[in-house]
Amino acid sequence: MCASELKDTAMRTYEHTLEGVYEHKLDPKCRVSVPSDWRVSAGSGTLRLLRSTKYEKPILKVLTDQEFASLLAQVDERTEWSHAQRQLMRGRLFSDSQKTKLNPQGKLPIPKALCEMVGLEPDGPASLVGRGTYFEIVKPDYYHEMRVREDEEIAKLNADMGIF
Repeated sequence: MCASELKDTAMRTYEHTLEGVYEHKLDPKCRVSVPSDWRVSAGSGTLRLLRSTKYEKPILKVLTDQEFASLLAQVDERTEWSHAQRQLMRGRLFSDSQKTKLNPQGKLPIPKALCEMVGLEPDGPASLVGRGTYFEIVKPDYYHEMRVREDEEIAKLNADMGIF
């Protein structure tokens, strides 16, 4: 591959990444506006809301079908796990996720029960955190606590790389 092809590939790879942190507010129906530049990645397709945790705090991961399929493939590739273990993990991915779609106004509907599970409230604040190929929706207080822990880990990693 020549240099121009490599550059084109790199640009395509990062053209529609989900970047930045946005502070938003849920509406009374537990919908949140998705930043317009993120809507390209989400498109009009199905998104999955995956209940997860990070640094012992509950979060929602918002995944495209492609990203969800990638997680399933990673589980299937774990040859050190038994078939039963892979099935258990696949089952958890499906049971802890729900399908949704952006509405025409760019709002993401979140079932009220799922909001409550991760500490979000109707008409309450929410942090949207870009993670490249997916994004997270987090209660702002939780995000700030998570960021402190993340910064500690990044400082150690950055000692080797010197990026930040």
